[in-house]
Amino acid sequence: MNIGIVLALIATALLVAALPRIRGTTLISPWCWLVTAIWAIAVVHLIPATDRHWHEAIQYSAHSLIFCPFMSLLGARRPQNRMWEMVVITLWFILVLPALEAVIVRPGQNYDTQGIRAWFMMILIFVSSMNIILGRFWICGFLIGCAQFALVNAHLPSWLQIQSTAMVPWGLAFAIAALIAMFALRKPDRSKMRVENQVWLDYRDMFGGMWALRIRERINATAKMNDWDLRLEWDGFTAADGTPLPDTLPADTQRILHLNFWNLMRKFVNQSWIDQRLKSQGSVDRSCSPR
Repeated sequence: MNIGIVLALIATALLVAALPRIRGTTLISPWCWLVTAIWAIAVVHLIPATDRHWHEAIQYSAHSLIFCPFMSLLGARRPQNRMWEMVVITLWFILVLPALEAVIVRPGQNYDTQGIRAWFMMILIFVSSMNIILGRFWICGFLIGCAQFALVNAHLPSWLQIQSTAMVPWGLAFAIAALIAMFALRKPDRSKMRVENQVWLDYRDMFGGMWALRIRERINATAKMNDWDLRLEWDGFTAADGTPLPDTLPADTQRILHLNFWNLMRKFVNQSWIDQRLKSQGSVDRSCSPR
């Protein structure tokens, strides 16, 4: 069996195993994009190379799909997350336009991805990997960056290109390694944390550093504007002066915290996802549940 198909089957099995973790979130679209990209890359290399230029063009088009899952993640906020997929498709179309022109407009001619597109792909690799590196799964972010680098290496700036016929298997192998690392990394014991911090850290790990920074900025800007005695830091909520929040918050502070925080969370996850974290602390007052 072709090595690409074997690697795609392994990756798909790992992604299916990860599906329960993202159920109830807006990460379903990035998950679908990732499955599509992996299989497009694996299948396109089975097509006989009857015309070298056409064959290289469709391979490049398939390889460029590896950016789509992570661009989809950057728009994973309700209600615009569905429309954001059109932005992802447009981005992919812009990347593969030279290849489409070579196939449709100028058949038999080479296409050129050097210049702006090559540097744009470098930026996409950096953004995709850094979004994950900023969270708990930093090693996965590094491996994802390596996977993207290997899969589009022939179209990066010439000084970064590696002359090897094994770049595609390496790219898929790096992607599989990232998925394995995600399962292998043990989740820290957060059972003794405030439930708000449990939700925050799980959200940060799942959606990446860029969305986490945006939510943190939003919470803190609102807190300063309304003179609330709380702030959201990278590792959880604190008082405005940086000291830990007390075990029992004043009723008004708790109401404000939950009202604003849960409303923001529901733009990314559904109620059952939040309830699972609430139930993890049997002592948590059920009045904090967002209804």
